[in-house]
Parts: sequence; structure tokens; C-alpha cells
Amino acid sequence: MKTGFDPVDDSVRLNRYLAQVGVGSRRACDDIIRSGRVVVDGSCVRAPGRRIEPRVTDVRVDGTPVSRPARPIVLLLHKPVGVISTVNDPGGRPTVVDLCRRYSKSMRLFPVGRLDVNTTGALLITNDGNLCYRLTHPRFGVPKTYVARVRGIVTTRTIERLRRMSGGRTRAGSTGSAGRQNRAGAELTHTEGRTSTIRITLLEGRNRQVRRMCETVGLRVAKLKRVQFANVSIRKLPVGSVRPLESRELKALRRMAGMEK
Repeated sequence: MKTGFDPVDDSVRLNRYLAQVGVGSRRACDDIIRSGRVVVDGSCVRAPGRRIEPRVTDVRVDGTPVSRPARPIVLLLHKPVGVISTVNDPGGRPTVVDLCRRYSKSMRLFPVGRLDVNTTGALLITNDGNLCYRLTHPRFGVPKTYVARVRGIVTTRTIERLRRMSGGRTRAGSTGSAGRQNRAGAELTHTEGRTSTIRITLLEGRNRQVRRMCETVGLRVAKLKRVQFANVSIRKLPVGSVRPLESRELKALRRMAGMEK
């Protein structure tokens, strides 16, 4: 069975290896290495590009040995308001990993990207660093769909501006699970007085991107939910609930991330 990991016979960059074993995203692993928290064969290493031989190298983070997860897992969480999209929080606030404790007793889990504290909806949780990297890197153009309830006047020109800001065009080589190309865009789905509902699909995931887009066109976001990540929807998943992806969902997700044909 394919896991998305590179063959263990080849040497790899230390930051990539740590991401693959589930320590965190590639960027987070760079910070961890530079802070002196990683020891390779008994010596502290601060260079993310240090190449290692995973089969024979002893790698430790904060004194704990790390190795490739025996069983990659991907969970879907319907994130509630007030929960932080991190592994842990120094302030003691609840995190998305806290909601997945029943799955994380024997493995290191982390979120695929982030949702801000006031945004709800679809968030993937995994221990597969390579999959996480591909799902969040703009190069792979994996779509994320949001529904925003906004206050303000929404015109045809407003929607067109949002569509342009979303990058409302097809990403070359990016295809969905049904073979359709992934598209960014925006559409007005409902209006009642000065309150409207807008559906926005992005192929990137910059910090607070939907909120900033709406602010730019003079709209104030009253409520924001991510309803779909790639091919995975929260339509039947209650707020605060979590479940493993079904095999068909995982296969389609990996295909969208360019890991399977």
C-alpha cells in the first residue's frame, strides 16, 4: 500500500523527514530545527537541509525518538468556534487535536492548514506530513470552499471583484476527483435585506484570506464556515465531531494532491 512517503533507502533533507514523520509542517519543522530541538546521532543539528539516512540515523526531537508512522491516518473534524488550529496552546485554550484524542493516543497528529478561532467547518487532521504539505501548498491547487454570511451591499461588481481576488480561474494540471478541473471563484447564493450569503472557493489558503477579501470590497463577515476541503464535505458531520475518512474519500484526496493516479 502506498503511504506517500519517499523510499527509505534514499537520503532526505532533515526538515522533509520530520514533516513526513508527522512532527509538523515543513515550515514548522524548519523552526524546530533552527531552535536546536533536534538531535541527529547524538549531535544537535540546526540546518534544515542536513541530509540523513532514515534507515540508520537516530533522530530525536526534544529528546524523543521519531520514526515514520506505521499507519497514516486522515481525520475530518467539524471545527467549532473558539477552538485553536494548533497541536497545543500555551494559554490552555482547546485545540483541534484535543477533539481528536481518541485517535491520537498512539500517534502524533496535526492539522492540515488552519482555520481561525472564529471560523467553523472542515479541517483535516493527519499524521502524514507529505500529504499535509501537498494539500496546503499553492502549487497543487487543492480547492477549499467557504460559505460566508456578510453584511453590506452585494452587487454584481462586488462578486466579480471577489472572483478575481480568489484567483477565479483554472489551475493548470489540477483536477478534482470526478476529473473536473479545480476552479476558484465566488457566487452570491442568498440575500435578505443587508445580509447576504456568499460561497467562495480558493485554491490557496492564506491567513484570514476570505475575511480580508470581504473587507476589501466593503463587506463585514458575520459568520464564516469552510464547508468543503478538496473532495471532503462536512454536510453530515455535526459541529465538534470527528471521523476518519472513508477509503474512497482518502483515495480521491490523494489523487487531488497528486499522490495517486
